Amino acid sequence: MISEGLINDLRRSFPGAKAIYVYGGALDCSTHDVDVAVFIRDPPKPGDYLDFLTRWPNVDLQFIRDVRETLFMVYVVKTGLLVHGEPIDVDVNRALENELGRVGDRTETFLRGDNEVMVCKSLKELMYLVAALKCGIDGSSNWYRMGRCLRNNLGIEAPVEFKDCLSPPDLGTLRRVGEPVLNALLAELRRYYG
Repeated sequence: MISEGLINDLRRSFPGAKAIYVYGGALDCSTHDVDVAVFIRDPPKPGDYLDFLTRWPNVDLQFIRDVRETLFMVYVVKTGLLVHGEPIDVDVNRALENELGRVGDRTETFLRGDNEVMVCKSLKELMYLVAALKCGIDGSSNWYRMGRCLRNNLGIEAPVEFKDCLSPPDLGTLRRVGEPVLNALLAELRRYYG
């Protein structure tokens, strides 16, 4: 459950935001971290919200200037909780089409990229895409739902090594653990594109 104190502090700390959403696993109590998206024209400098992060160390803030039709945006605005401002609209079908159009690039990044964070994110984004196609937006809206969807519908285990892509393991581990998952995901994705 998201505390009323946090919601009030978000509204007070970012009054110029067009919208503020709380999203992700904290909404169904599957994680203690709270993901927050602040849609704002001029994102504050890190020093300007340091006091907020000191008060709420388990909050992961993302400042978003421009709304794009991506699966991430869909998860934020369709499954998140609007706590301030006006609702943001993102076309789910267009977002899925955009994500399908990036399968080749993400596959290439996973196989040949030299940055651990980007390699990790590329496979993680493909896992979310397949789960969204298989189980819908609600059935894939956080790591636990996505993992359950892939496991129950395709027998794919989402590797824990890909859960936190901001501090991933080394490239060798990512590729060793992730390549069988990639192959299974691509086999499923071939049903949606040529």
